[in-house]
Amino acid sequence: MHKIGIIGAGLISRSHAESIRTQNGAVLTAVADIREEVGQRFAEEYGCAYFQDAEEMLKHADVEVVIIALPTFLHGKYVELCARYGKHVLCEKPVEMTVEATERMLEQVKDAGIIFMVGQVVRFWSGYTEIKELYESGELGQVHMAFASRCSTLPDWGNEWLLHPEKGAGAICDMHVHDVDFLRDLFGEIDSVYCLASKDHTGCWNHAMSSISFKSGEKAVAEAAFTMSDGYPFTMFFKAAGTKGTVEFTYKAGYNIGERDASTSELRLYRQNRQPVIRKLEQHDPYARQLQYFLSCVEAGEQPARVPHHENLEVIKAIAAIRESADTGKILSLTS
Repeated sequence: MHKIGIIGAGLISRSHAESIRTQNGAVLTAVADIREEVGQRFAEEYGCAYFQDAEEMLKHADVEVVIIALPTFLHGKYVELCARYGKHVLCEKPVEMTVEATERMLEQVKDAGIIFMVGQVVRFWSGYTEIKELYESGELGQVHMAFASRCSTLPDWGNEWLLHPEKGAGAICDMHVHDVDFLRDLFGEIDSVYCLASKDHTGCWNHAMSSISFKSGEKAVAEAAFTMSDGYPFTMFFKAAGTKGTVEFTYKAGYNIGERDASTSELRLYRQNRQPVIRKLEQHDPYARQLQYFLSCVEAGEQPARVPHHENLEVIKAIAAIRESADTGKILSLTS
């Protein structure tokens, strides 16, 4: 039985706690959060112990695996803490705010010998998993162009850090990182990026369009936005036009990604001289799939091949280059 602790009791922590409930071989034993009222309420809801101090949880709770669901700028500190106590870690995305901090974190993980995975949950999400299968099977052929979009209203559920330019960096770090990561997973190493973006009153680039070129020859445009008007649902979209086929995926949830119960999801596949295939996708919990895979890595004593560490670092390098491109208006190479 895997004994799991969560550091952080915010919105995304509920997705992780619910995912633990789906696992036959796992149980949530503890949660840590400096906000006593929030942490106590979370612990009561999920039937686990509460600690106000994360290190006290690591010292005294029956915990083998830790899920870090904290603001991005705190990830490095708490991954290092877990590594010192020999706890395996599933860390929310983005892994860190800077390339240097990511490199430092991955070195600490390596030195400690713990199993570590970044929660790039889109790699486990229905629709995206089918797109990857279609591409790798050759059904799409060579992709002329891909387009990925992720848009919502400006979040206002008590996470002010997310809209701080240095602590969360808004839509580019919170939203764009998902699609940059999926495109990296799909097409391989990134060659260059160019970003057009709009800054709002928060000081963050909260609407961004990035052109991304890959060493494989594929090209993509990715959009991330926190600028949608009130009532606009959290929306994900992906389209890839290839020499053999075109695939299109649409997903709409509620106000935020946590409101998935009433979501709609559809995948369309178009091929030459064949009838279009239109699929209403069954909604599996991607956080449950992600956790199941991570726990299988812990059991095997192997680092996650589906979300490898070198790709985590490459994605953060790409996000850093996208932010720089938004600032400077330059095309930036990641291979020089």
